[in-house]
Amino acid sequence: MKLSPISLALLPLLTVFTAQAAVYQIVELDTTTKVRSTSGVAATPQGEVILNGSTLLDFEIDLDEIDFESEVILALFTDEQIEEINNGIFSSTVKSTLINYLSSQAFVTIQPVGLTRVIRQTQNAGQSQVVLRDTQQTKNNDEFAYAANNSGYIAGIATAPSFKSTFTPTAAPVAEGEEPVEPANPYTAWIPEAGYLFGYVVNGQQSTALPPQFSSYGGGMSAALDINNTNLVAGFTSTGITTTTQETIDSICTGFSQPLQYCLNQVLSARSVNVLSLLSKVRLYGTVDTYTEGYEERAALWQYSPEGTAVLNRTWGFLGEKGTGSAATASEDYTVPVYYSRANAVNDSGIAVGSSLYSDTSRVTTFLDGFGGEFRIIYSAPHATIFNGDSVTGFIDTEEWVGSVATDINNQNLIAGYALKNINSSVRSRFFTYDMNTQTLRFPEGFFSSSGTEPLDMNNQGQVVGRAEVIVGGTTSRRINAFLYDNASNTFTNLNSLVGCDAPYTLVEASSINDDGVITATALINRVVYGYNGEPVLDENGDVFESEQATTVLLQPIANGQVEDCNAEDNTYERNAGSLSALLLMLLGTLPFLRRRSRARLNR
Repeated sequence: MKLSPISLALLPLLTVFTAQAAVYQIVELDTTTKVRSTSGVAATPQGEVILNGSTLLDFEIDLDEIDFESEVILALFTDEQIEEINNGIFSSTVKSTLINYLSSQAFVTIQPVGLTRVIRQTQNAGQSQVVLRDTQQTKNNDEFAYAANNSGYIAGIATAPSFKSTFTPTAAPVAEGEEPVEPANPYTAWIPEAGYLFGYVVNGQQSTALPPQFSSYGGGMSAALDINNTNLVAGFTSTGITTTTQETIDSICTGFSQPLQYCLNQVLSARSVNVLSLLSKVRLYGTVDTYTEGYEERAALWQYSPEGTAVLNRTWGFLGEKGTGSAATASEDYTVPVYYSRANAVNDSGIAVGSSLYSDTSRVTTFLDGFGGEFRIIYSAPHATIFNGDSVTGFIDTEEWVGSVATDINNQNLIAGYALKNINSSVRSRFFTYDMNTQTLRFPEGFFSSSGTEPLDMNNQGQVVGRAEVIVGGTTSRRINAFLYDNASNTFTNLNSLVGCDAPYTLVEASSINDDGVITATALINRVVYGYNGEPVLDENGDVFESEQATTVLLQPIANGQVEDCNAEDNTYERNAGSLSALLLMLLGTLPFLRRRSRARLNR
């Protein structure tokens, strides 16, 4: 077995599973007791593995702010549990119930609960949290890594931490002749920092925020989705806000009855661009049918310095009306779309790719409202976009494909992404590669013709990894499996078929691949469930409870490895741990305002 320097550095701290016959050796990371599930981001040349963790098991509940005599809280527990609470006993079950309650109550008087954090596993120090923004360890915000470069610098995003404070409402102004209203009493509130979302670059213990272009209203917004080996960071930022939008938000956020920053963060984040939501609308209606507008969001590039500074290098526009880069002309016959752009990846030449909104006023869809009336909507949808120098260009046929996204670009200017099309009476995502040098667009054959397929990362050899739908043998059920595609040989392979038939894992997503062919993946495996007090959860019979959980694994290429014949039919694959659980769906879809893409850039 021939391992890369990265592999050799990692092996002492990992658990190795070697199948009797396989192309890849599975290396599972140490099980963390701080989160319930993990998803891989990157294995760095420094011998570190970067993970995203979901469901924080060490979240600390502020018991002083929970009214255990209220009917709402009492209804959550049995009489026995209430007696334990009164005696100061808080079991894992009680804590779980309280955390679920807090998570479901998004209000300024309720303690926020963080869902995700970034984890670094090193050879000598084990696992530790990578802090992007939550320096006070509130654990009530979300932090998420997207990429790491050859220097080990991590790019990611973090929502605003909130801090407990006393808020004193003030009397709202009244019109002449009206009676003034007495303000409410002071109350305990969790007030967030300004800026509902910022991008960060982490270098060791040093975290640097990416400055937004526009920050004069609510703090602005930025996001880091990739970092290349010259320390250029790709993502998107707020570039402004329209007067109309500001007036609308001002009418909602007055600062009289609740903290102004809390309201601004809530409203602006709710109005942010959600690419997955836009694509869902396209799947349903063939176009984006409704729009909300907060900040103007544009693709951006920052230059990061290891000394701990980041400077906004440039922002880009959008594809716009028929790819002209301009917005559609205003008309009483239709609503002008809210345009955006977003850079998902950047190569070492500074060419970025992602998506932006495309529109075509000549393509009109007529809809019926709930009262029998008609209204017209022009075609608009996210489409794959290249950001190169001053140019913003598309390359997907928008007549054939109703939507598209570019997810990665390598140093040979090969782009990977996916596009949406009606296949067998349902709109599916199809994986594509696009060679900028030859302007060649290819849609590889996946597991079967209607398999939804999304690439997440690509190395300089043109090997692409991601996730795709498979059909469970003997059924019509669709599940998600990890795939490997080789652009040179045009071969598309289920990674589960390359790790041996007796492997106790189901690989559901491959999130990164380096130039040595080492793959970071997310696998499902049945294992012991741990509670919020750190002890194993017991079932109703008192036995240790196991469930299917997501965990990060590395796939190490085996020299001269051979594919084991599992006697599976073509285009089907089945393992015992084959379902995509609700927990994993939450993990893979975390932070829905971003396109989920965990990546690693190694040896480039």
